[in-house]
Amino acid sequence: MRPRLAHWLSRPATGAACRLLLGGVFVYTAVSKLTNPAEIAPLINGYRLLHPDLVNLAAITLPWVEFVAGALLIFGIAPQSAALVVAGLLGLFMGAAFLAVVRGLEIECGCFFPFMGSERLDAAFFVRDAVLLAMALQALVWPSSFLRRGPSTSLRSASR
Repeated sequence: MRPRLAHWLSRPATGAACRLLLGGVFVYTAVSKLTNPAEIAPLINGYRLLHPDLVNLAAITLPWVEFVAGALLIFGIAPQSAALVVAGLLGLFMGAAFLAVVRGLEIECGCFFPFMGSERLDAAFFVRDAVLLAMALQALVWPSSFLRRGPSTSLRSASR
């Protein structure tokens, strides 16, 4: 990686911005899903990845995972762990969306339900999630000390 880019990515302000924005996005999207699990279940079922008996469980638990991970990022409590969970969720979401596109499923994303209406799986979805994934990786590799609770260690300094 270029030294200037690495320097910019490792700045505390960059880390704080990524952590707060990413946490805010996940809390924002989780809130409406928490109050409407019955409306989320058909969206999850549309991907045709889970057994029908597991769809309701996913509709109930997934928003809580999103909410807790986002709140942990915002408040700086175990931010690297929260960033790892968020990165895993984004990878899962992108993988499920990719499979849906490859299989020709015409479904709604359900990502920002109900705020953005019917959002289709298209190039904009993948670009947005790739940007969010990059933010999660930044928070994981170069954690910010801004509003952080607990010891400050980065994966870069721990590996030296």
